[in-house]
Amino acid sequence: MKKNQHKQAEQNTKNNPSPKKKDSLWLWGGLALFIILGAGAYFYYQPPSTLSAKATPAQIVRGEQVFSENCLSCHGAEAIGENPAQSRGGQKADGSYLAPALNGKGHTWHHPNEMLFSTVKDGSVAKDSPMRGFKDKLSDDDIVAVLQYVKSLWPDEIQVRHAMRP
Repeated sequence: MKKNQHKQAEQNTKNNPSPKKKDSLWLWGGLALFIILGAGAYFYYQPPSTLSAKATPAQIVRGEQVFSENCLSCHGAEAIGENPAQSRGGQKADGSYLAPALNGKGHTWHHPNEMLFSTVKDGSVAKDSPMRGFKDKLSDDDIVAVLQYVKSLWPDEIQVRHAMRP
């Protein structure tokens, strides 16, 4: 009788790991999932390295075309903004926001490439901003081309200062 009880206890132990083992499995599984998601987010939000490189003439031409098709209606011709008198944007009488100038007269050049890229791709971090992301419409290469075009509109001094950003 004792042998049967002992065998049954062994089988129960094999089939049902101890609570400590279950907790340990959950902990390691959760940690692995966290690392995988974190690495994915890191690589997803990194702009292509070509954004830090000097723009090619082809990128600028492509960027101007993409800008005309997707950005011109809000940011104006040559990225002068919705209201050139308010180059940093501002608010309309109804409380909505004006699209800022992107041509070096606004605030855009103060932001690092990573932020510029993610703003175009995913939209503004400000919930009340009308700037929505273009990830469903533009490829990463198109976004880089648009940003290279916009950066080509900046005065030389601003281009140099931006390129020196960490």
